Amino acid sequence: MPISKAVDRFIRKRRTDAADRTLRSYRSRLGQFAGWCDQQGIETIGELTAWHIDEYDMYQREQGAAPTTIKGRLSTLSVFLEYCANIGAVDEELPESIDVPTLSAEQEQSEERLAEEDALAALSFFRDSRIYFGKPMHAFLEIAWHTGARMGSLLALDLGDYNPDEQYVEFVHRPSTDTPLKNKTDGERLVGLADPVCEALNVYIDRERYDKRDEHGREPLFCARQGRPSFSTVRAWSYQATQPCLWDECPHSRRRESCEWTQRTHLSKCPSSRSPHRVRTGSITWQLNRGLDIEIVAERVNASPSVIRKHYDQATGREEFEERRRAAETALDIDNNEEDNDS
Repeated sequence: MPISKAVDRFIRKRRTDAADRTLRSYRSRLGQFAGWCDQQGIETIGELTAWHIDEYDMYQREQGAAPTTIKGRLSTLSVFLEYCANIGAVDEELPESIDVPTLSAEQEQSEERLAEEDALAALSFFRDSRIYFGKPMHAFLEIAWHTGARMGSLLALDLGDYNPDEQYVEFVHRPSTDTPLKNKTDGERLVGLADPVCEALNVYIDRERYDKRDEHGREPLFCARQGRPSFSTVRAWSYQATQPCLWDECPHSRRRESCEWTQRTHLSKCPSSRSPHRVRTGSITWQLNRGLDIEIVAERVNASPSVIRKHYDQATGREEFEERRRAAETALDIDNNEEDNDS
């Protein structure tokens, strides 16, 4: 069986139990592997040996791929080859030859999170600006930072999922109309919003939001000219909203008026701009640093406490010290203890 056909068969098999974004990730990673096999003259899945798998691993390392990238590709390849072994397309011992790297906590985490001081500087700028207040990038940053939600979850929000009176948004899994949540119905939840977030959303809805429906007749909360915005549009909002030259001098010694990084096609090249995922990472760290219990944060952002500890809790040593000190000052305050005993 040609490797490309084996990949297609695997993708079709997983459609019933994997989210669309997971399937796209599988196809991208396995497509890269299939391309490498083609370069090596490996035509069929049955030709693969443990030697080939090790050569592919070495190829990625020599190309300078990041440790997390290598781990992701090999993890996907392992799942794929296990499927192929189950249907008799490869030797049953071949999947065991894959050495998925075990990464350190430092390697697992990315230090490119949106830092708290940068997020708060951006939000303060937008909230004080008569020009930018309520613009799409401002509304996006407000809700993304406050909820820590995934980009796909924010895109899935409908106008009716936002309750301005009760001040919350409701994330709903709607796979039949192309807005599934990553964790499906387990990702459904209500998340409360603060006053400034709602103020920005209300202005965005009244003044900036396009009154359009998507192809399924639904009214997206975040709406572009054609209806529900694409992932690339939301990424552009995120990159725009986190460029510090909007509210401060450029840290890269450039002039905003002439800098190509401010153009839509080059926004991601700015070293200071951050993608929606980096906003989520920074938000989770910020929520924990604000003293929210990890269980509460886990419910808000729809991730398990163990995943948060491993991938998202990126507090620096100083931040961890301040968090411990706040907790200790409350718990070890003798005056408070005496008051408790008197009551």
